[in-house]
Amino acid sequence: MRWASAMALCCAFGLGQAAPLAYVVNRDDSNVSVVDVASKRSITTIPAGMAMPQEIAISPDGCLAYLSSVWSATIAVLDLNKQQLLTGIALNHVSNDVVFSPSGALAYVDTTTPGGGAIAVIDTATHQLMRMFPVSPQNTRGIAVHPDGSRLYSLEQHRDPDVGKVAVIDPSSGTVLERISVGADASDIKVHPAGNLAYVVNRASDEARGRVTVINTRTHSVVATVAVGQHPSRIAFHPAGTQAYVTNSGDGTVSVIDTASHAVVAVIEVDQTPQHVVFHPAGTHAYVSNPQRNSLSIIDTATQEVHGAVTVGSAPWGVALAAGAHKAATKQEASGLEAGSVVAGKPIPISGVWAGLLLLVAGITALHRHGQKLMG
Repeated sequence: MRWASAMALCCAFGLGQAAPLAYVVNRDDSNVSVVDVASKRSITTIPAGMAMPQEIAISPDGCLAYLSSVWSATIAVLDLNKQQLLTGIALNHVSNDVVFSPSGALAYVDTTTPGGGAIAVIDTATHQLMRMFPVSPQNTRGIAVHPDGSRLYSLEQHRDPDVGKVAVIDPSSGTVLERISVGADASDIKVHPAGNLAYVVNRASDEARGRVTVINTRTHSVVATVAVGQHPSRIAFHPAGTQAYVTNSGDGTVSVIDTASHAVVAVIEVDQTPQHVVFHPAGTHAYVSNPQRNSLSIIDTATQEVHGAVTVGSAPWGVALAAGAHKAATKQEASGLEAGSVVAGKPIPISGVWAGLLLLVAGITALHRHGQKLMG
């Protein structure tokens, strides 16, 4: 009842905003750019409230965004109606990725603990950590949820460079039901909208190009492998399920996979080191983050060509679209808050070790970018 009431209130508040907005995580700026995809312009930024945010997930109703980072032991929560930071959820462990259950009542966070990979379960009505269950003695990187909510899929990182695994998990009990062998250095996993297939991106291989492993989610068997570009990073399915786009950070392209034949049918040149890709809910466009260019490329899916780009913040990484209705702010409403500060009376913690590493990495990043500018 509490969750239903919250959803109704959220949607009623934002009724009338038709076009979706893109939310782009700017890793080096520790904020999120809000992009009006209709006018192709950035309209505001939202403080992330955490150090070097990377991933973003938006609740099914379009009201909330959860941010995660391998540099922070916290999940930051954004209120997308007010376009501001709402609160922080302490995990005590750094996080890799976050997904929402189909209803939006729960959020699952892929975390790295001293004992290996684990999944944190969050109540999105209260923004409280409910429980955490171990997944693997290995570290994990990436998580996906089945469209019906019955299964979670977690990527395991193994020391053997030729081995990678997907853990199939019952989210109600936290039990690992099966492990599926995939390619090396898996970096992303997504489940087809129909729920019958899962695509796993494998960055490393014996060849110059990476591969995508296709899994039948009913039999938990590998049914195909698809060669894509160099060092593939992320994958997204077209809303119709007919194609999947894979960003190749090694050669600045996007591979277009036909999901019926599991074959690459087109290659789109975008920009240097593309990372994340998401689709417009109508399927008309795809949006790709470019950390080296501080931009968001816009792909026309009918022509499979880049039709413009939007300048965002520094080192854009995760991207998500809010298809739900909500009001877009035209100015920044929240003050900047960094890791270790207090949001809504709750601390956003970061350990001393991570803080020291963060400062070191931030300094190296700043010197690197300064050097790039001097070299033209």
